[in-house]
Amino acid sequence: MKSWIESVGNWLRALFSETVASAWWILSACSNLTTFFVHRLSGSPRLVSGASAILGFAWANFVVFRKQQALIAESRQSKPSEEVRRSELKITPNNGRYVLVPVTNDIRTGDFRAMWLEFQLLIENIGRRDSTVSAFEVEIADLQRSYKNLKPVEGQKYAQGRHATQGLSPDRVLSKTGIVRVPFENATDHGMLLFNIPGIDVAMFANAGLRMDQNRRFPTLHCKLTITDTTGSSASAEFELGES
Repeated sequence: MKSWIESVGNWLRALFSETVASAWWILSACSNLTTFFVHRLSGSPRLVSGASAILGFAWANFVVFRKQQALIAESRQSKPSEEVRRSELKITPNNGRYVLVPVTNDIRTGDFRAMWLEFQLLIENIGRRDSTVSAFEVEIADLQRSYKNLKPVEGQKYAQGRHATQGLSPDRVLSKTGIVRVPFENATDHGMLLFNIPGIDVAMFANAGLRMDQNRRFPTLHCKLTITDTTGSSASAEFELGES
């Protein structure tokens, strides 16, 4: 209701300003016309003034209408240019795995002190602007914990797990120097993002109700990965990561 009243007020102010100007020059024109060409109307100032006011009001409406149409056209022209410059990210998840780092090199112990998270995915940019993904966040629902400002790990070939040494395939890592570049209307190859989360231990898993099965492996973790590029465009996807 308030916005409607403000719109009407703005319209009336614009119309009044145009009406006064239009009526003034129309009145002057009519005065000159009656003085020099139509002498019989020179003795009827009310008729001339009334006609001038009506013509001025009509012309003012037309001027306000033309200005509004020009503003609308300008807005329509600028909107597509803004959309052309916008990136829009999308993640296609392919799950992955997690590796618990043992406290010591003795893999027979069940204690651990950190965790590797390996996300298998494809990142697509369906927008019309190149994207530089520079921010990464992981939420582990089972632990009720969120980790922000993560940096992808690159060049890591192996990770010592609780059960064996795991190969990590660094050639499939999508990030380069901590960022992922995705050209507009394009996508990365199917690859992975690798993160190291310190401070993860047995007590944290136990408090979350996560127990090892008969093969001494912990259950699948449900994680959400969120990526954000330098323009603020974000994308998220859910992953199920099994212990490896």
